[in-house]
Amino acid sequence: MKLALLGIYHETNTFSRVKADYDAFNIYRGEEIIDEYRLAQTTNAGFLQISEDAQVDVIPLIFAITGPIGTITADAFESISKEMLSLLNENGPWDGILLSLHGAAVSEEYPDADGEIAERVRTLVGPDVKIGLSVDMHANLSQKMITNVDVATVYRTNPHLDPKVRAFECAEMIRDSIDGKINPVMWLEIPPVVINIVKQFTDENPMKAVMENLDAALTMENIIHGSVSEGYPYADVEEMGMGFLAIADGNTDSARKASQWMAAEAWDIREQFLGDTPSIEEALAYADVNYDGEGTGPMVLMDVGDNIGGGSSADSTHILEVAQAMRIKGYLQTLFDPESAQMCADAGVGSHLKLTVGGKTDNMHGNPVSVSGIVRTLFSGKFEDDRPTHGGFKYYDGGLTAVFDTEDGHTLVLTSLRCGNTSREQMYSVGVYPEKYRVVVAKGVVSPRPAYQPIAKEVVLVNTPGVTTSDLNFFEYRRRRPNLYPFEESAIYLQD
Repeated sequence: MKLALLGIYHETNTFSRVKADYDAFNIYRGEEIIDEYRLAQTTNAGFLQISEDAQVDVIPLIFAITGPIGTITADAFESISKEMLSLLNENGPWDGILLSLHGAAVSEEYPDADGEIAERVRTLVGPDVKIGLSVDMHANLSQKMITNVDVATVYRTNPHLDPKVRAFECAEMIRDSIDGKINPVMWLEIPPVVINIVKQFTDENPMKAVMENLDAALTMENIIHGSVSEGYPYADVEEMGMGFLAIADGNTDSARKASQWMAAEAWDIREQFLGDTPSIEEALAYADVNYDGEGTGPMVLMDVGDNIGGGSSADSTHILEVAQAMRIKGYLQTLFDPESAQMCADAGVGSHLKLTVGGKTDNMHGNPVSVSGIVRTLFSGKFEDDRPTHGGFKYYDGGLTAVFDTEDGHTLVLTSLRCGNTSREQMYSVGVYPEKYRVVVAKGVVSPRPAYQPIAKEVVLVNTPGVTTSDLNFFEYRRRRPNLYPFEESAIYLQD
């Protein structure tokens, strides 16, 4: 049994001004995919795992990935897509295809870029080749995606700790479908509801209740798999919002019943999906008062508006600026600032400098902030993490990195590449121990939790401005569908 593995992985924040051009992608081909992902916990790792079955041969072809930033350029999308299809054509015929996509990709020409890829692959291989798709929980699932594949799976945890498991389940269903053991049929239900990013943590309600409903749906007659997508509210597309998918063995009515039941249950609690987070001043004051000293763990503030994993700039200074004004001590955060990192490198470890840091990508993430202090450490920026991390990634690169200790009691980790705060090794690799700080700022909403919740006294979400702010009224949506809650409070959900 011969299965192809390929994909483009990009979570597109259409409000970001940083375009995802061809050079923004890391492109792995053939054995490079195995080297990069075999030991990880990612989607690709799960797809590769099915090759442990002696009857299955997984052939990795091409995988292109970049961090969450803005829209994929037309040139990048076409260049990568054409290479994907060319490799599929040259190395076939195939029994099955394993598509490694995100589910919230947007290109300049195709708002539903993932659906476009699925359709192109289907057109090339024909109706008889089995296609499996595994996507991120932030996917804006579309009917185009589902129509062009035989099975689809979605992560079930946020933070994402199960990509490998879900991809392996997808590959198993493709194998069993090829063998004739199952006849998977799917039903996708997309109710008119968007869940705020600050309510997407699956270990707490309302998402905990939604996922419990998924567990119940999996016990229904003929159901062999099911998924919930939370959606990605920063991709301005028609399909933006939650999606509910059920897979039944040969019975479309069963799949429809299960997915529509899950969607209706979520619709009934839609008011719980609204965001409610404190201001920067409120969060810092709360953190300062409630810190109990070293040994109890830092107060960890989630910088919602600069969620690097959601496509933000990584250089927001909104919290830093207020922390300066409030004279908060024992403060730690990262900043994407290649210019300042290079100035530190040029000056050398131990040098005293005056820098203007952050706020340089655009005008949405604060102003550059003046700081004075000492260059503590310089580092290449490459590090690894064998612990469970959001998305299951193992290898990271922040580029040239400088640790800068300011005169007012702050530590700034200045990076030259946008690198999310999803691994504590980011800090340990430069000799910084977040456990020793009073206030730690993590740029994210849910993704930093596996890294920082184990050491935190408390995790506090902070409503900051930026391209990932929890205030969705900040954005001008042009492509979202009408009759969509909470934008239209009177939205109506009618099932087919």
